[in-house]
Amino acid sequence: MNSIIISKAMSPFSKGHQHQRKFQSILSEAAGLFNWQGSRATTLTDIAGSMNLTKTCVYYYVKTKEDLIYQCYVSSCDMWLAQAQQAVALEANGLEKIVAMVRGHFDQYVRALNGVAPHFAMLAEISSLDEGHAADIKMRWQQIFDLCEKMVRQGIEEGVIEKLDPAVICTGIFAIPQWFPAWLNRSHAADPEPVIAAVLDILINGLSEQPYEFTNIEFPELNNLPIDSFDRDFQNRLKREAFYRVGAIYFNQKGFKGTSLDEIASSLDVTKGAFYYHIKNKEELLYQCFNRTLDVEKTLLTEAGKIKGTGLKKVELSLRYLFNVQFTEEGPLIRYRSLPSLDKEHRKNILKATKKNTSKLGAYIRQGLEDNTLREIDADVAQHVLSGAVEASPNFAEWVAESNGPELSASYFHLFINGLSTK
Repeated sequence: MNSIIISKAMSPFSKGHQHQRKFQSILSEAAGLFNWQGSRATTLTDIAGSMNLTKTCVYYYVKTKEDLIYQCYVSSCDMWLAQAQQAVALEANGLEKIVAMVRGHFDQYVRALNGVAPHFAMLAEISSLDEGHAADIKMRWQQIFDLCEKMVRQGIEEGVIEKLDPAVICTGIFAIPQWFPAWLNRSHAADPEPVIAAVLDILINGLSEQPYEFTNIEFPELNNLPIDSFDRDFQNRLKREAFYRVGAIYFNQKGFKGTSLDEIASSLDVTKGAFYYHIKNKEELLYQCFNRTLDVEKTLLTEAGKIKGTGLKKVELSLRYLFNVQFTEEGPLIRYRSLPSLDKEHRKNILKATKKNTSKLGAYIRQGLEDNTLREIDADVAQHVLSGAVEASPNFAEWVAESNGPELSASYFHLFINGLSTK
């Protein structure tokens, strides 16, 4: 009797089944638009229009845009949880399970690019949700993170994964699939196997030709370095810098929608009028936060390239400098997941400048290939993987008890330079 009821519920003639399919289609369409142009710039009218539906039809399935964002995040968490559960259930060692999970995310995103699977939203603005919804999404993500830790601990016990802090390793592992939407495109989806092979090669074996030993390094202080875009009047520069740093904190934590200019002004003990004297509006602040981040990145990448050392050493310094600044008074850097909240022209400018910065890191990777300190890897894929690792570094404040940049940077980038495998 139960099987008959289940069959009826899953029948394409069932109203419940039809409702769920339409709802999932709306979530997929919304997720694709949110990932590309941001939730702020996406209206329910946009979503309805792209699906040839009426706005009333969309309102039948979701009450508000806030509810739609939350439902998209629930759907994303369900997908991430399913990938982790499938990997945990495999008859395999811990390393093989982690590899299967990352490959599963890659395959899913490639299918979405090819139009044969749904899109899932990046969890970019959890803190902008209402308190109950935000707490629910964080609880769901905790389940996913716990499963990843379980696989890492298994691999460490089996001797196939390096003995490092599992929470540090998991943060690095998740940095890889979380960054897929930022760089994978239809050209990659047309011939995906070499791309995922390169990603997994870095995950398992790392960048370095030989086992690389991390040592204590001197971290540069930005106060002693020239920052290109802020060379006007000194006092005004200091004030603007303060707005940009605090703005980055709020945008990273609350997203564009959840960030209040009143809160930013209050945290700096200035009036809102004083804020508007220096900055036109909230989007202008976000744009300038990106400009400052790009200038800091350029400065630190250039500083890493000044040493007379190997390509691998320059890669290490680049990564650790960028990581460390997140946990100093000069940080944090704005997270690129906020990019879709910029208007089209501003986004174009930031992407152009970002490409110049990442080309510096790419040059160090290629130097490492030439001087044989790096293994024969796909330099372009490595550049994307490492950029994702830097982008994810602020996550340590949430998942790792002691978020001390200088001490953490070596153990974090051990994953990317030496790989997960104990070989």
